[in-house]
Amino acid sequence: MQDDMSRTILAWYMRFDVFAALMGGFETVLSREWFSSAHDFFQRQIKSEPTVLKWKIEATLAQHRLCSTDMSLLFAKMGKGELSPDQFNRENAEIGRRIKAWKVKLDPALQDKRFAVTDFTSARPRDPNSIVDPHLPGIIYDGPLRVMNIATIDWLSIDIMHQYQTALTMQTEPSAELQQKAYSTCQMFETLECWPGSLPGTILACQASLGIACLFLPRDDRHSMWARRKLAKIESHG
Repeated sequence: MQDDMSRTILAWYMRFDVFAALMGGFETVLSREWFSSAHDFFQRQIKSEPTVLKWKIEATLAQHRLCSTDMSLLFAKMGKGELSPDQFNRENAEIGRRIKAWKVKLDPALQDKRFAVTDFTSARPRDPNSIVDPHLPGIIYDGPLRVMNIATIDWLSIDIMHQYQTALTMQTEPSAELQQKAYSTCQMFETLECWPGSLPGTILACQASLGIACLFLPRDDRHSMWARRKLAKIESHG
């Protein structure tokens, strides 16, 4: 955690680890200590340099990874019969509260409307075959908050997988709300794809979130072809 490059490499590995665990329903390869140590490091940085935006952004990303890790550990334990239904319900409800509270408790500096993208005249024209409107004002950020776009799309996919894995574990029907959140994820992905101000590597960074969202889209040719085109675009980026 003391070196910027090491933190970057570790963050990418952690992100892959938690998304693979969430989609597969098993524990992360890295132990929870890796994720909690990263989260604590960024919290300390915020305390020592409270005006530095970078630490606030890194902290919210670390918060996602820690929450996802706790979620994967919980579902894995339940799958192995290591928790009673009451224990699972209590801990799972707490994770649900953490996910919902993220957006509500987000630092105002990380949702500064001055950096919200509202003008798409320089963006790629809308594809008539698209399933979403990628030019909707105010759903992505430019400038110093561009990384928050990835944080937000991560949050949507974590929320989707939490609701889905909960339904599987409790043997109930997944909420119809999952499709709405899947559309929100797809909309954000295409907006980031067509917006010329997106950071290099943004499309690759959103791969797992898009893959999760596509699982909950309607099963028809129009949506399937849209998903195929987007996944092919990701592949073309390496």
